[in-house]
Amino acid sequence: MSDNFMPEIVKTIAKRLDSLRTDNNMSLRDLANKSGVSKSQIANIISERKIPNIYTLSCLCNALNITLSDFFDFDESVYRLRGKENIVIKIYREISPMSQDTVIKLLKCMK
Repeated sequence: MSDNFMPEIVKTIAKRLDSLRTDNNMSLRDLANKSGVSKSQIANIISERKIPNIYTLSCLCNALNITLSDFFDFDESVYRLRGKENIVIKIYREISPMSQDTVIKLLKCMK
Protein backbone atom coordinates (compact mmCIF):
# COMPACT_ATOMS: atom_id res chain seq x y z
CA MET A 1 0.00 0.00 0.00
CA SER A 2 1.39 3.39 -0.92
CA ASP A 3 2.05 6.04 1.72
CA ASN A 4 -0.27 8.38 -0.15
CA PHE A 5 -3.26 6.02 0.10
CA MET A 6 -3.80 6.28 3.85
CA PRO A 7 -4.18 10.08 4.08
CA GLU A 8 -6.53 10.07 1.07
CA ILE A 9 -8.83 7.41 2.54
CA VAL A 10 -8.89 9.20 5.91
CA LYS A 11 -9.87 12.42 4.14
CA THR A 12 -12.52 10.62 2.06
CA ILE A 13 -14.08 8.92 5.09
CA ALA A 14 -14.12 12.20 7.02
CA LYS A 15 -15.74 14.11 4.18
CA ARG A 16 -18.28 11.38 3.48
CA LEU A 17 -19.31 11.02 7.13
CA ASP A 18 -19.72 14.76 7.57
CA SER A 19 -21.68 15.05 4.33
CA LEU A 20 -24.06 12.25 5.28
CA ARG A 21 -24.49 13.72 8.75
CA THR A 22 -25.43 17.14 7.40
CA ASP A 23 -27.64 15.65 4.66
CA ASN A 24 -29.61 13.99 7.45
CA ASN A 25 -29.79 17.25 9.44
CA MET A 26 -27.97 15.66 12.35
CA SER A 27 -25.68 17.42 14.79
CA LEU A 28 -22.63 15.64 16.12
CA ARG A 29 -24.59 15.05 19.32
CA ASP A 30 -27.55 13.57 17.38
CA LEU A 31 -25.25 11.19 15.52
CA ALA A 32 -23.46 10.24 18.72
CA ASN A 33 -26.73 9.52 20.54
CA LYS A 34 -28.14 7.48 17.67
CA SER A 35 -24.93 5.54 16.92
CA GLY A 36 -23.51 4.97 20.38
CA VAL A 37 -20.20 6.44 19.19
CA SER A 38 -18.93 9.32 21.34
CA LYS A 39 -19.26 12.86 20.05
CA SER A 40 -15.51 13.40 20.48
CA GLN A 41 -14.71 10.26 18.48
CA ILE A 42 -16.99 11.40 15.65
CA ALA A 43 -15.38 14.86 15.75
CA ASN A 44 -11.93 13.23 15.53
CA ILE A 45 -13.03 11.18 12.51
CA ILE A 46 -14.50 14.21 10.73
CA SER A 47 -11.41 16.30 11.47
CA GLU A 48 -9.22 13.49 10.05
CA ARG A 49 -7.41 12.84 13.34
CA LYS A 50 -8.77 9.27 13.57
CA ILE A 51 -9.90 6.61 11.16
CA PRO A 52 -12.81 4.48 12.40
CA ASN A 53 -12.60 0.73 12.71
CA ILE A 54 -15.21 -1.31 10.86
CA TYR A 55 -17.44 -1.70 13.95
CA THR A 56 -17.49 2.05 14.61
CA LEU A 57 -18.18 2.81 10.97
CA SER A 58 -20.97 0.23 10.96
CA CYS A 59 -22.58 1.89 14.01
CA LEU A 60 -22.37 5.28 12.29
CA CYS A 61 -23.86 3.88 9.09
CA ASN A 62 -26.74 2.29 11.02
CA ALA A 63 -27.47 5.66 12.65
CA LEU A 64 -27.48 7.26 9.19
CA ASN A 65 -29.80 4.55 7.82
CA ILE A 66 -27.30 3.37 5.21
CA THR A 67 -25.21 0.26 4.67
CA LEU A 68 -21.43 0.11 4.70
CA SER A 69 -21.66 -0.53 0.97
CA ASP A 70 -23.63 2.71 0.55
CA PHE A 71 -21.04 4.56 2.62
CA PHE A 72 -18.28 3.59 0.22
CA ASP A 73 -20.35 4.19 -2.91
CA PHE A 74 -18.93 7.51 -4.06
CA ASP A 75 -20.68 7.62 -7.44
CA GLU A 76 -22.13 11.12 -7.39
CA SER A 77 -24.44 10.36 -10.32
CA VAL A 78 -26.51 8.05 -8.09
CA TYR A 79 -29.47 9.69 -6.38
CA ARG A 80 -29.07 9.42 -2.62
CA LEU A 81 -31.96 9.03 -0.21
CA ARG A 82 -32.00 11.24 2.86
CA GLY A 83 -33.58 10.98 6.27
CA LYS A 84 -37.25 10.04 6.07
CA GLU A 85 -36.99 8.95 2.42
CA ASN A 86 -35.45 5.69 3.64
CA ILE A 87 -38.45 5.12 5.91
CA VAL A 88 -40.86 5.68 3.03
CA ILE A 89 -38.98 3.19 0.85
CA LYS A 90 -38.90 0.60 3.64
CA ILE A 91 -42.65 0.87 4.23
CA TYR A 92 -43.35 0.83 0.49
CA ARG A 93 -41.43 -2.44 0.11
CA GLU A 94 -43.43 -4.03 2.93
CA ILE A 95 -46.91 -3.32 1.56
CA SER A 96 -48.90 -5.21 -1.06
CA PRO A 97 -48.62 -4.37 -4.77
CA MET A 98 -52.16 -2.95 -4.69
CA SER A 99 -51.22 -0.67 -1.80
CA GLN A 100 -48.05 0.35 -3.66
CA ASP A 101 -50.20 1.45 -6.60
CA THR A 102 -52.39 3.46 -4.23
CA VAL A 103 -49.33 5.14 -2.69
CA ILE A 104 -48.05 6.09 -6.14
CA LYS A 105 -51.44 7.57 -7.12
CA LEU A 106 -51.60 9.50 -3.86
CA LEU A 107 -48.10 10.90 -4.31
CA LYS A 108 -48.86 11.97 -7.88
CA CYS A 109 -51.94 13.85 -6.63
CA MET A 110 -49.79 15.65 -4.05
CA LYS A 111 -47.34 17.08 -6.60
